[in-house]
Amino acid sequence: MRTTGYGMYPEDIAALLAAVGEAAIVLTYAEDRAFAGVSLNRFASVNSTRLDWRGVEVLERSEEFDGDGLREMVRRYGGEGELVVVFWGNHAVPSVVLEAEAVVAHAEMVVGSCYECWLYFTDGRVLIEFQDGEGFVAARIPN
Repeated sequence: MRTTGYGMYPEDIAALLAAVGEAAIVLTYAEDRAFAGVSLNRFASVNSTRLDWRGVEVLERSEEFDGDGLREMVRRYGGEGELVVVFWGNHAVPSVVLEAEAVVAHAEMVVGSCYECWLYFTDGRVLIEFQDGEGFVAARIPN
């Protein structure tokens, strides 16, 4: 029995994991927190889930909030073979690591599985925030 409340509902992303297959790495809670420490946690927050973009290098804002919008942003900021950590707003769903190309191929499933998520590009040190109905923001991770 898990006491952290992490990863209780992996079926919420089961279709994405099935589509990506062995290319997906489901993170443990400790791995999730380690990646969050070098990405998400480098930003202040507004309310409980939105990131505060003041004082950081915002690379792009997009009012699109669909798979095509995500696909285009990943193509701009993700390098070939680059690993992308996908964090969902609900920590009951485990975070996963995918190659940028898998995110591009399954962008609809990524945004369709949540109301909010964040994508951390491990090589480029870029974070994309997705808020359903609002769009995407891409920013450089502050030092």
